[in-house]
Amino acid sequence: MKSLADFALYNVAWTFAVVGAANGSVWLGVGVFLVAVALHVAWLVPRGERRAAVVFAIGLGLVGALVDTGLHALGVTSYPTSTEAWPYLFVPPWIVALWFGFSTMARYALGWLDGRPLLAAALGAIGGPLAYFGGTRFGAVAIEHSALLTYGALAVEYALLTPLIVAAAPVRAGWARGDRAAQVQGA
Repeated sequence: MKSLADFALYNVAWTFAVVGAANGSVWLGVGVFLVAVALHVAWLVPRGERRAAVVFAIGLGLVGALVDTGLHALGVTSYPTSTEAWPYLFVPPWIVALWFGFSTMARYALGWLDGRPLLAAALGAIGGPLAYFGGTRFGAVAIEHSALLTYGALAVEYALLTPLIVAAAPVRAGWARGDRAAQVQGA
């Protein structure tokens, strides 16, 4: 149940962030993801692990933003609706917020990938480009040059980062599997 709640919370926040960006708001996603991460931490993360979860979220937000800034600087990704409000080389704040929020899924929604790096890489290689494609449908992101280059670079980015995110998640061992074991023992 926690995995489903985690996945749903992220996707609702993702939708608000992307729709906001499509309408020129580079900060709506930040606000929505701050609330989503706070809800995630308060409702889903055990009290003794909350600080680690927040530090992990901030760290992943920065790492993801740096990687995406590299792709953006190379012209691989484009955020046309954000350009007027955010004319800087660094990716817009809503992209940083997406990474910040993505960290929350390492615990439950992606926790089943713990110990399965090849499966995590495959899922990342498919899911990352699909999320970007979704962003193009809303109008928040665009393919400026080659779709093959853009989606290929995103597939590589997420194929590399997804297993690392799952492996680096604090107190990762047994997060998803451990919850099921505790439920079975308690039944």
